[in-house]
Amino acid sequence: MSRFWRRFKRLVPKRKRKKEAIELSLIDLMSMAKPNLESREKILQKLSGLELVNCFQCIKCTSGCTALKLLELKPHEIIKLVNLGFVDELAASDIIWTCVTCLKCLQRCPQRASPYHVIMALRNLAVEREAKVPEGYLKAVSRVLETGLAEGVQDVVSRKMEIFNRENLKLPKIAYPKESFQAAFMKAMEER
Repeated sequence: MSRFWRRFKRLVPKRKRKKEAIELSLIDLMSMAKPNLESREKILQKLSGLELVNCFQCIKCTSGCTALKLLELKPHEIIKLVNLGFVDELAASDIIWTCVTCLKCLQRCPQRASPYHVIMALRNLAVEREAKVPEGYLKAVSRVLETGLAEGVQDVVSRKMEIFNRENLKLPKIAYPKESFQAAFMKAMEER
């Protein structure tokens, strides 16, 4: 058994009680999975400019990963699983939503096999298959569509625990770019 799969077996969660139901992680999904080469080819076609098959597992992408502590798998292992044909399992897992898109893996990869682009393609595939998207992403998208901003205006707390907002500070109200954003968004969707 390869080092890669032994590592997976160590990560499989153990049950505390037999009656307790546990959530299926990617490792659980992988335990009975068989590679799907059709899904692999679809992803490789979408990522035609990348050289996924040239990835020699140097781990430069993983060593610079901002979300390494959050990831169940490391970025280089995501590339490995795609190359092996386990695209469906990755698209069904929550792991693809933990990437913070810092693009360090893109900058570090000597073989142009960026895990960032692979993760984005897997996210798109998950959405196409109507997989469960984390609530935080849905809230962010709806906020952008409603206001045109990724974050709303927030109150600030001073060291003396005083709350300040734009009104207290006599600052003008912020004009949200809602209309201009929606017009640009609709134009982009029509061109698509």
